[in-house]
Amino acid sequence: MSKKNINTFNITFKSKKYLSQNDGLGYLQIFNLLKTLSIVVVSIILAKTVKNQSYIAKWETLMLFSGSFTFFYVSGLGYTLLSFIKKYPPEKYISIFKNAFFLLFSFGLFSCLAIVLTEIFSNASQTSFLYILLFCIYVLGNVCSSVLEYYFLIFKQYKILIWWGIFNFIAFVLSPCIIIFRDFYYAIFALSILGVLKFVFIFFIIKKPFDFGKLEFIKPLLKFNIPVILSLLLGTGYIYIANFIAKASVNDSDFNLFRYGSREFPVFMVLANSYSIVLGSIASSNNNTSDFWVRISKNHRRLLFQLFPLAIILMIFSPFIFKILFSDSFVSSSIIFNILLLTLIARVVFPQSLLLGYGISKYSFWASLVEFVSGTILSLIFVKQFGISGIAWSITIAYFIEKIILIIFCYKIKIPFHKSINLKWFLIFTVLLIISFIYNLIRNV
Repeated sequence: MSKKNINTFNITFKSKKYLSQNDGLGYLQIFNLLKTLSIVVVSIILAKTVKNQSYIAKWETLMLFSGSFTFFYVSGLGYTLLSFIKKYPPEKYISIFKNAFFLLFSFGLFSCLAIVLTEIFSNASQTSFLYILLFCIYVLGNVCSSVLEYYFLIFKQYKILIWWGIFNFIAFVLSPCIIIFRDFYYAIFALSILGVLKFVFIFFIIKKPFDFGKLEFIKPLLKFNIPVILSLLLGTGYIYIANFIAKASVNDSDFNLFRYGSREFPVFMVLANSYSIVLGSIASSNNNTSDFWVRISKNHRRLLFQLFPLAIILMIFSPFIFKILFSDSFVSSSIIFNILLLTLIARVVFPQSLLLGYGISKYSFWASLVEFVSGTILSLIFVKQFGISGIAWSITIAYFIEKIILIIFCYKIKIPFHKSINLKWFLIFTVLLIISFIYNLIRNV
């Protein structure tokens, strides 16, 4: 990755030396928060109103299809598109977005094919072929429209970005609500309409997105993104495989418990991921400045205080929270939630961002490969011994393995990783979170 011309978001440090909320970072966090919050809201609505566990299992299976077959390239492009586009003059931006859309559309078609074939051979969602095709319309529209959030961000159309997030939130939440009043299949039909609407927005915002005469950025985009996409596929793919293992190994009720318990708390994901993206951008252009590590450490301390106090509270009161938010039937999901909440300890260290910032992506691939293999094997073994809790432990252990390997690689190439974290507060919060986990475990035995 070339260090010159890379200045994603034009990030600066304010007088407090925190990561700047200027140039779109705050708006991006709000947008991502709305996106993840919509999934939680839908879970709450379905748990409170739908008594038929099979309907909830069908919905969760379709969401599993959507996530597992699209997350790696949608997230991969999202992580790198802003860094990539900043290497070129502004007059090239529109062409790059059209090329990014073309890539997403092509990948999206393969995702739809994978969903159809999976359903044909497994009948996992127990949904008719027609409605699987309608669901694929939603998936394709959802995948392709992800390019718009970065379009709004790069052109500093921040208000439009927030309104786009609000629209997505409302539309996605309303779609499954139809199950309450009509039938499960009406909800799928509503999702397909949402997919079509997203395509309409794309053609309205990005004129002539299928501009086949200007595909000169396809190869550079692929070359820039493939290492990250493969890393995400391996590094996070085992989590989706673990979900499929749960689907195949337990009944609908336990599958729903696992899915609800494995929901990531939106604030944690948004703040940590946004920090990771921004840290990688800063490391790519400012790692030679004299106060770089001091500033990064102070930013890390701020992130710790943003995440850990809330995580400790959630850890202690999770059974009560699940009972209030969902219902008595989902209290057991809190066990899964607490186990996976321990991954916050590894989530708030960012060796992968430093490596990418230094222009090195090959190590992420190897670490992700180890994570994928270990997570998958452990899931297959632990589910037989411990059920859905075993799968949660498998995911947690594999996540820590990957971060440890990346930290080792940092030191191998002389990146002083320890300088990027506030070690004192990291250790204090880690101990407190573990104590909270043990306390909750003993209390609910």
